[in-house]
Amino acid sequence: MRKNYVKGLVAGVLAASMVIGIPVSAAAYEVEGEQVEVSVEAKAKKAEDTKKPQDTKKPNETKKPVKAKAQEVGKVTCTSSGKVNISFKQKVTYTDALKAVITDENGKEIPCKITKKNKSLLTVTVSGLVKGEKYTLSIEGILGKDSEQAVVVKKVFTAKGMKTQSKVGQASVSGKNFVILKMKSAAYYKDATVEVKNASGSVCEAKIVKKAKGNIKVQITGMKKGETYTITINGIKTKKEKNYGSITKTITVK
Repeated sequence: MRKNYVKGLVAGVLAASMVIGIPVSAAAYEVEGEQVEVSVEAKAKKAEDTKKPQDTKKPNETKKPVKAKAQEVGKVTCTSSGKVNISFKQKVTYTDALKAVITDENGKEIPCKITKKNKSLLTVTVSGLVKGEKYTLSIEGILGKDSEQAVVVKKVFTAKGMKTQSKVGQASVSGKNFVILKMKSAAYYKDATVEVKNASGSVCEAKIVKKAKGNIKVQITGMKKGETYTITINGIKTKKEKNYGSITKTITVK
């Protein structure tokens, strides 16, 4: 009877081990002169085998916004009527905060306003630019490249292509080193400068010694008889003009 009970117990243990997938090892027990293998040894799986990879992403973690790239400015041109035209190398989108600022080389802001815009061109109306002078144009309220973030576009330009209605009448030599340019109409000046070149294109040392509504007196160092000089005055305009341009006069010393 006892022998049958043990055999039944062993069979039950083996059946249970097959159901739950636990490996079985045997140990010897003696029942009425017979050895019967009845012990069971379970091997536990390693905990790390059943663990899922940990998520290294922190909760509520967001990517840092990428800094928007500024749009590229193409040409900047000026006109005698006080228009500064800015072209872009690609189509641009403007925001409601669109604004233009122009400053000279000393950082002084020059009054201006945006008067025209489209996807590739912006026109700024300004007064007080001097031909040949450098200025910094800053435009706020333009979306960056492939971005919804607004950027500031900056461009340094030289005021060119600005013609003035001021005209020189007669030019006369005074003394050994002076030239007087007589104006055909009243002239107005702002930060006026002079540049003088000889026939070979070399720059000569020169300066303005007197300027009035009717004439300008220029001193040219080392001026020689028979030589031809081209005199350019920058920063001059008529009363009705908005911007300052330049006049040029060529003379031959006799």
